[in-house]
Amino acid sequence: MPSLPQDAIEGFVAPNSTMVTDEHHAYNKVGKKYNHKKINHRNKEYVRKEDIIVHTNSIEGYWNILRKQIDGIHHSVSPKHLQRYCNESAFRYNNRKTLQDERFANALANCNGSLKYKELIGK
Repeated sequence: MPSLPQDAIEGFVAPNSTMVTDEHHAYNKVGKKYNHKKINHRNKEYVRKEDIIVHTNSIEGYWNILRKQIDGIHHSVSPKHLQRYCNESAFRYNNRKTLQDERFANALANCNGSLKYKELIGK
């Protein structure tokens, strides 16, 4: 991740949230607007207990799931459609404990119009 624009973070993270990240320099400015906790993997730090348990295990586990989904199910994805695959994966992950009928209702509720084949393939 070469850079992480502050606008992108603000679009997805609620004010006054606690953000837990690794030590990557792209997150250096996060602490100015959020309660920022860093895990320093370079110093072999993986978890610590403060007022909360601070770790990046959850997101690292999710990245593993996403990689396996892309490699194992889709085999590869184009950069053009990567966000669509990420959205599907995030929906599956966020609804993994939801009952099947409720998950289906959530999926239908999130449908926004139709996608024409020509738009999909870009012709």
